[in-house]
Amino acid sequence: MSVNFKKFERAFNKAVDDSDNRLSDGKVNWNFVDADMCLDGWDTVIGEDYIGIFDDLAHKTNLRFEEGEEYSKNLTDIGSGV
Repeated sequence: MSVNFKKFERAFNKAVDDSDNRLSDGKVNWNFVDADMCLDGWDTVIGEDYIGIFDDLAHKTNLRFEEGEEYSKNLTDIGSGV
């Protein structure tokens, strides 16, 4: 089965942008993002590599925000290295 990583990235970015997935300080609650991704079935679609791919995207997202970028809905290139 072929996985469409662009769809995965879009789902990931949508979950990151969801205000329900934020902590009181505005940072991302990664547990909630992971839960949304799993509820959408991405853990099953991707299989055993899911958590590694998820962690890589989360790490890249955090690095960008630490560099001063705002949380935004324009996160489409974060996962381009996956």
